[in-house]
Amino acid sequence: MTVNDPVALVPIRSFAGMTRLSDTLDDADRSRLSRALASGVLEAITTAGLQAIVLTSDLDVTNWAREHEATTCGDPGTGLSDAVRAGVLTVGGAPWLAIHADLPLVTSDAIAAVADAGRSTTVLVPSYDGGTTVIASHGTFPFSYGVGSFQRHYASTPEATVIVSPELSVDIDTELGLELVPELFE
Repeated sequence: MTVNDPVALVPIRSFAGMTRLSDTLDDADRSRLSRALASGVLEAITTAGLQAIVLTSDLDVTNWAREHEATTCGDPGTGLSDAVRAGVLTVGGAPWLAIHADLPLVTSDAIAAVADAGRSTTVLVPSYDGGTTVIASHGTFPFSYGVGSFQRHYASTPEATVIVSPELSVDIDTELGLELVPELFE
């Protein structure tokens, strides 16, 4: 890792989340799934040669991040966009990569490709359902996460490079996401 390598910002409010899956998975299963997915993302980030900063104010997540040799940055608790904005402020003008922690197909090669492209331009990676799973850039960015975020992000940065990546497009935040990756429960 060099000083010009992007820093990977990974927002994780808590492992008790994934509440949109509460009709499908009980609390314990959602927590196990959340930890397993986040561990896979951190492993891919590390293998890609990037430093990870976990954005959280949850003590359990903070301890988990330390066990995975990641640093942490406080989450202001006012939503995903504000959490990632706080992370960007922490890294100053350095290149950064904001990546969701619930990507079951993530690979280090996919992360490295986005990180490399993000050194010179803003990169947006759309999810299968219209969200934005990864954004790479440097400096400030007009984050607008939530349903349909890819269209808002692209409208605010039409010069961005769009990378459609099967390894980064599936996130597990709804039952459809679980259906796309059934081997998670085999």
